[in-house]
Amino acid sequence: MKKLLVAMLLALVMVVAFAVPAFADPSQDVVVTATPAFIAISNAPGTWAPNDIVGDGVTPKGTTGPDTYYYSNPLGDELSPSDPVVDGECRFTITNTSTVATNLTVNFPDFTGGDASTNSDDGSNGAATFGAYSYCTGMTYSTGKVIAKVTGSDPMKEALAATTDIKWGLAYETQTGAWASGTPMESTVVITATIDI
Repeated sequence: MKKLLVAMLLALVMVVAFAVPAFADPSQDVVVTATPAFIAISNAPGTWAPNDIVGDGVTPKGTTGPDTYYYSNPLGDELSPSDPVVDGECRFTITNTSTVATNLTVNFPDFTGGDASTNSDDGSNGAATFGAYSYCTGMTYSTGKVIAKVTGSDPMKEALAATTDIKWGLAYETQTGAWASGTPMESTVVITATIDI
């Protein structure tokens, strides 16, 4: 009889155990990961003196003549970049630590000091104006170079991938008029990265 009673109690415990519903979990976690659209570039070197690489053979090395094209091409001051542009033809290197794709834009303000030549904003030179272009590795220089205006230039490079470095350069055509001063002129060219949407 005891055995029967124990067996019945065990059976009842098992039925009750399976009949009691499991408790629902009253909360759940959501992990939120916010990745900043971080834009950061650095440029080196931070200076350029046209006609200071090997010299143009017309004016002394380190000086510029009127109505002359100069390139920030380490292979030669008057050597136009090739099609396509290769790294070795670009003086400057952008180190890109951006976490998003970016567009790079180059603006070339008017000179100050000396003749204070001004930027024509159309790539051509004139009596007191200079023309300027930017270029970068991989582009077809002859058709892809971008006018470097005082402000509002078109992007030199679009959709540069995140954390991708790039080499770039400048082309500068001096004014057609003779220099009226031997005092150096100076302009601070600005390269800017903006998010590519």
